[in-house]
Amino acid sequence: MTDKKNSTFPNAEDVLKFGEQFTRKFFEAVGQHNAALPQSAVKVPLPDAEALLTLQQQFMQTHAKLWSQMLQAGPGETAEPVVRAQKGDRRFSAEVWSESPFYDYLRQAYLLNSGYLENVADVLPIEDGRNKARLQYLTRQYIDAMAPSNFAATNPEFVKAALDSKGQSITDGIQNLLKDLEKGRISMTDDDAFEVGTNLAVTPGSVIYENDLMQLIQYSPLTDKVSQTPLLIMPPYINKFNIMALQP
Repeated sequence: MTDKKNSTFPNAEDVLKFGEQFTRKFFEAVGQHNAALPQSAVKVPLPDAEALLTLQQQFMQTHAKLWSQMLQAGPGETAEPVVRAQKGDRRFSAEVWSESPFYDYLRQAYLLNSGYLENVADVLPIEDGRNKARLQYLTRQYIDAMAPSNFAATNPEFVKAALDSKGQSITDGIQNLLKDLEKGRISMTDDDAFEVGTNLAVTPGSVIYENDLMQLIQYSPLTDKVSQTPLLIMPPYINKFNIMALQP
């Protein structure tokens, strides 16, 4: 007979399978990375068996502790977190992640799995510092991509917003997706927020020289007295516009 108090949790077998699949997918990604490299390239070695066994034991012990605390919490109670997100990580800062036992377990299990994979990447016997840093970077990218906050079904903030807005948030999201597909790029800001001459590039001035590579803009003085020696400002190449006149 199933205990109603604990019916919101996945069973222990599912927990083990989830961690196993998470790790297996990681090593499959490493294998695919190795296969894509030329024969002369340095490939990612497998970790030392003893070091990996130690990590796995610690991983399972911590998961067992998380599972035990979750089961011991009474109805309406929040168990003391076994693992917390790093400072500055706001993906799980909303209260809805801790209000639900299911989502609370989901985020902590993800953090445990993430820490395990990072530790595995750290113990890989790679002598070349650049190659090891590259693998650690790829590991972090994989971990971030697998975050439950990235998927609608496992993100309580998404679910809450959808329920509160009666589905309008989903409609808005789909519309934004279609607009981005039409533009061929992901929107990072409101494209209509700035208008040249209104709240962008409003400092008086003129182009006094230009060639195929650059434009030289001379701004009109705003004071009665100016310095005898002009100030030459060379903005970064990525900002090939009037960055000194963004606001009035």
